[in-house]
Amino acid sequence: MNKLWRVAAYEYRRNVFKKSFILMLLSIPCFIAVGIGFGLFLESLQDNSQPVGYVDHAGVFSAALIPPAIRSSWLAAYDAPVDFIAFQSEETARAALAANKIQSYFILPEHYRLTRRVEVVYVQEPGENAWRQFWDLLQLNLLAEQPPEVAYRSASGTKFVVRSVDGMRQAPISGPTFGLLMPLFIAMAFVFMLMMSSGYTMSAVADEKENRTMEVLATSLSPLQLIGGKIVGIVAISLTLLFSWTAVVVLGIFVGRQAGVGWFSDLSLDWRTVMAVVTIAIPAYVLAAALMTAIGVMVTTTQEGQSISGIFFILHFLPLYVSWAFLSNPHSSLAILLSVLPFTSLMTVGMRNLFTIVPAWQVAVSVVVQVTCAVGAIWLASRAFRLGMLRYGQRLNLRHLLGRS
Repeated sequence: MNKLWRVAAYEYRRNVFKKSFILMLLSIPCFIAVGIGFGLFLESLQDNSQPVGYVDHAGVFSAALIPPAIRSSWLAAYDAPVDFIAFQSEETARAALAANKIQSYFILPEHYRLTRRVEVVYVQEPGENAWRQFWDLLQLNLLAEQPPEVAYRSASGTKFVVRSVDGMRQAPISGPTFGLLMPLFIAMAFVFMLMMSSGYTMSAVADEKENRTMEVLATSLSPLQLIGGKIVGIVAISLTLLFSWTAVVVLGIFVGRQAGVGWFSDLSLDWRTVMAVVTIAIPAYVLAAALMTAIGVMVTTTQEGQSISGIFFILHFLPLYVSWAFLSNPHSSLAILLSVLPFTSLMTVGMRNLFTIVPAWQVAVSVVVQVTCAVGAIWLASRAFRLGMLRYGQRLNLRHLLGRS
């Protein structure tokens, strides 16, 4: 066992200090930073904090646009509150717009209460926050005869909550929140991490083959110790990537919340679903890594092995292609089958958690299947190494690997 850990430590040190690994480590943080920056830039284009004017010929607006009793809660409801300035005539409002003192001004004609028609004048279209707050203020003042709390509640509108048919999952009408999507993000992160680390996995024994040190290793290590150590080292490399990216994501979320990005406002997590996906993801990753290691031992070149290993990525993403068949009924036979099968279970459970909570027994069955297959894959990789370690330049076919003549 000590030799296995020594192999794992060597494999880890040998790869984490490569320039390619450093670039891979920095790639996702840079991508996240660019994505958040671009999102903040687009959101800044939608809002405009410059004051907005209005000309009220219909006498709808009161002297105090917002009653003092609800002013603090009203302003807190908006990320970018806008000041509204009253003008006695359209001429003075037009002069303020020409002087760039306001971004636009609204006109309520005398017959507004009959036609419900409002005019708006601007040089450049007002920000989304200006439109939204004007209509809310208009509703608030149309309900001026009601108590301020009642008027505020009416102007705020109705908040809908979408529930799944079984009542086990809910989401706001605006769409799934970041916390609700977290299990799916975790599943996709493990799959992409497998894709990015496939080069390390496929070349796990390629260096020993090329520099002719395979004979020395064969005399001091058992195949299971060598292959098991390399797989543990590769898993440790991948976890280093995952933890580093997780730290960057947490930092990005913190920055996004401080910057007022609405999507990060609700970060509540259902830890049952998160732990279910993580519990499946770890043995699923070990399974794929062990099988790719076995392929790397069987083939003669790394390029050939990488082309064959592409089938694993297709199997992991298979639930995305057939999602239409089971997402309408997350508890169908197809959904349950894909949730327990190797390769497909990770993405399927992550997707099903958007609409319902996957039963614990299905998660347990999936974990047992994944662990059993992972152990078998490690044994298969060590057997492939034992049979093919001296076959330089020769391919070890599947018939020989399974012990058939």
